[in-house]
Amino acid sequence: MPASRLKEKTGDVADRLKSVHIPENIKPVQAQPAGIKKASLIQRIITGAGFVVVMLGAIVAGNWLMLLPLLMALFAVLGTREFFRMVAPDMARVPYVLGQVIAAAMPLTIAFTGRFYVDLIPVLGTGGLRPLISLFYVSLLGLAAYIIWAAVTRDSRARDLCASLFGALYLGIPLSCLLLIRNMGEQGLLLAVALVFSIWASDSFAYLGGSLFGRNKLAPVISPKKSWEGLIAGTMGAMVFWYVIPLIFLGSASIPAALIVGLIVSLASLFGDLFESRIKREAGVKDSGTLLPGHGGILDRIDSLLLTAPLLFVLFSTVGVFLGIITP
Repeated sequence: MPASRLKEKTGDVADRLKSVHIPENIKPVQAQPAGIKKASLIQRIITGAGFVVVMLGAIVAGNWLMLLPLLMALFAVLGTREFFRMVAPDMARVPYVLGQVIAAAMPLTIAFTGRFYVDLIPVLGTGGLRPLISLFYVSLLGLAAYIIWAAVTRDSRARDLCASLFGALYLGIPLSCLLLIRNMGEQGLLLAVALVFSIWASDSFAYLGGSLFGRNKLAPVISPKKSWEGLIAGTMGAMVFWYVIPLIFLGSASIPAALIVGLIVSLASLFGDLFESRIKREAGVKDSGTLLPGHGGILDRIDSLLLTAPLLFVLFSTVGVFLGIITP
């Protein structure tokens, strides 16, 4: 094609592109805050308040009548049930039940070895690591049960075993960590209550901050409603909470400790929530269940706790004294 002819065609294409009209409704615009829906907020508050009463009562009771261990075991059973329905709805009956049993056995074993009949298992000793050793025993026995079942069952599937084992650990270990924090001496009650309430404070501040000011999406593919503004608000709320609570109940507060613990709570809550959101998105469901109106299922309510509790247990048990959070 002659150069003059090619230039003429190129000019025609350029002129046509200039004449193309781009509708206003598809032009990129900055996201607007979602706002707060009154009906949804009221329902969330009512359900959340009932959940707070149950959780707070169980934490205060602790091992009295086994209330807290039994509640954690119940959460483990309900949570694994929701998890299995999302990731492996056609899971075989044996791994389905086995995962629930292992998850529920973990917090119950923590309470059992922490207070009752410890002399029946002399190898556990009398030290502070005794509950952790018992947790390890439960994991070993559970792993052995999976291997034996897979070996003797012709139609066993590896994906059922993996989903069941992960679900048991995903629920059982974090809920056991909350119990371990509650049993940390005289300050255990305050630490456990502060942990749970700081998660709620972070989530509440993140929800309000995101609803009122959220413009920059944090994870648009996994959780479209989350924003950077909500994350900042939630982090600030958690930090302030961990400064004020020790000041009220212990008469002293540490700014570095408040900043560190508040940041861990905020980020762990976020990642725990995003992890569950990814599972729900892959499963094609909005909520993990329908047990809690306005919140969804048990997993929707405790997803932040499932990462926060283990991380704070490690923090408290290693550098808690150094940070001034735990009195030696």
